[in-house]
Amino acid sequence: MMSNDKDVTKGEQGETGAPADFETAIGATGYGRFNVLLLLVAMPCCIGTVFETTTMSYVLPSAECDLNLSLVDKGLMNAVCYAGMISSAFFWGFLSDTYGRKRLLVYGYFLDAAFNVLCAISQNVVAIMIFKFMGGFIICGPFAVLMAYLSEFHSLQHRSRVMILIGIFYSIGNMLLPSLAWAIIPQQWDFRLLGDSFVIHSWQIFLAVCCLPSLLSGTCVVFLPESPKFLMSKGRNQQALTVFQTLYSLNTGNNRNEYPIKELVNETLVDTAEAKTPVETGSSSQSGLKTGMQQILVMFRKPHLRNSVLAYSVQFGILFGLNTFRLWVPQLFTIIEEYEQDPNLSFPSDGTLCDMLAYKVNKSNSLHGGVSQQTAVSPQDVHLNDFDALDMDDVVLCEATTEGSMYLNSLIIGLVGVCAYLITTALINSIGNRNILVYGLTTSGICGLLLYWAKSRLTILALSATYITIASIGSTALVGSVVAMFPTSMRTMVVSLTMMFGRTGSIIGNLLFPYLMSLGCWPPLLMIGAIQIVVSLIATTIPRTLKKPLQ
Repeated sequence: MMSNDKDVTKGEQGETGAPADFETAIGATGYGRFNVLLLLVAMPCCIGTVFETTTMSYVLPSAECDLNLSLVDKGLMNAVCYAGMISSAFFWGFLSDTYGRKRLLVYGYFLDAAFNVLCAISQNVVAIMIFKFMGGFIICGPFAVLMAYLSEFHSLQHRSRVMILIGIFYSIGNMLLPSLAWAIIPQQWDFRLLGDSFVIHSWQIFLAVCCLPSLLSGTCVVFLPESPKFLMSKGRNQQALTVFQTLYSLNTGNNRNEYPIKELVNETLVDTAEAKTPVETGSSSQSGLKTGMQQILVMFRKPHLRNSVLAYSVQFGILFGLNTFRLWVPQLFTIIEEYEQDPNLSFPSDGTLCDMLAYKVNKSNSLHGGVSQQTAVSPQDVHLNDFDALDMDDVVLCEATTEGSMYLNSLIIGLVGVCAYLITTALINSIGNRNILVYGLTTSGICGLLLYWAKSRLTILALSATYITIASIGSTALVGSVVAMFPTSMRTMVVSLTMMFGRTGSIIGNLLFPYLMSLGCWPPLLMIGAIQIVVSLIATTIPRTLKKPLQ
């Protein structure tokens, strides 16, 4: 696994004797065992992020009776993690640039694991929401820092490939989560302590198990080195050189003393010369804050204003629809399962998705009104838009459902996502990010609208998988466009703000969805379908970035 970059770099520095910059130094370490090890550590890190943001969607169908959940409660529990992520977006960026990547990854993942456990043992909705908010607040840091950490251990030749692998890791997380839910939640595990005042159900055990990826991530990162790029930016060149030597030895099998780079560029002096001001250690935090504010102001002025607004609005729309529908999918398949298997159903179970939703709401309302569960439901009792009797403060779907097919469907959707990402990886240079956004999001939106007429489980599954997969790829493609649309000095800030606007859309969508359900079947499906079509039209004005060099 020796790299050819080594000899070239050695020759160049041997002739000039000049200190090496970061790209030269990291290129000289080659690509080998350390990089593979780093990607193996990155996998549980990515899975931990997926678990933090998605676990509640699998818990809600089985926990609704234990927690006495209304539709509004479910929307809040899906959205609260994203609220935590938004509230800490700038906070983590400042800490990462001040205290380093490794320290924040270790503390962040350990804290996330702790809040997962606290959420698991919580006995009421308020406590769960508090700990899910804190989990979102914490996981936003490792989520952002991991991207920078990985990129700073890879040369330009391999950096883009690593980012694609990260997308695949997230898809694997979306497959692993329903698999764990399927294995744990249907079990009849109930532990009662202190009388009946402290109860642990199977869905709480599932939440506790979901802390393992974060716990494993924090433990593994302890044994990894600090980012050499961060060390160089702080003037700690000797420590950075030691890291480079270690990477070189692990990747090539040679002695660390054979590493060709003997001296690194002092980036603090370079930055000072460019700024034409002396370095003042005591004002570093004030300087960082000032720089951040300047970056924000620049992106809202010409020539970057138009591209900034496009990026934020498109990502807002994509995640508004995607994360709303994705987090409600387990609940959707729960309703389908109950509709198809109800022995008291007195009419053919081949209705549309809207029939199924109306049937379930009417049955729930009848149960709360004291009607016997054994009473058959007649066709005239089911109307597509008969949601007038729905009380938003009352319990909806009061019978917990843990059928395995609900998790299998989510697993299939995750598998479709992995396959689609692999295909997209091979074709991305031919298709281009803008074409994926325009044509992909249009297709996704049409699938969302077609759900209104879907009549079979297979059709609903196919439309749901297509909607979620293409919208997810569209979100990734947008970030790829953003990277090429803005100069290096603005890139990190714009990407962070793009994700922040997207998470804001996730919150609004999850809060709005249950209220639209109270109006009937068509409004929520119209919402998730139309929003993707609208942003696909907006995306036609995004500049083409295919094979465009970075600014």
